[in-house]
Amino acid sequence: MKKPIKKVSDKRQAQNKEYSKKSRPFWKGKGCGIKSPECTGKAEGIHHLKGKNTPALLVDERFWMAACNRCNVYVEEHPQWAYERGFKIKRNNKNTEQ
Repeated sequence: MKKPIKKVSDKRQAQNKEYSKKSRPFWKGKGCGIKSPECTGKAEGIHHLKGKNTPALLVDERFWMAACNRCNVYVEEHPQWAYERGFKIKRNNKNTEQ
């Protein structure tokens, strides 16, 4: 019988645990900071202004914003709107077209 592939590595699982402890108090009980056309008004999690593809970015509170789930999706589906309003920050200067 084949063993299924893990969804996340042990290392990432530990990072996610640390993130979870830090992030919940950051957004719990707050309003959404994005306020897109689809906003529900109540934060449900963290929006990562620079993304979260590295362990450092995942837990860097300087780039966190309390947001509702609808706004988080809106930002990903409308990147130009998000860049113009500061809800997305480019990770490098090489790629300026997004």
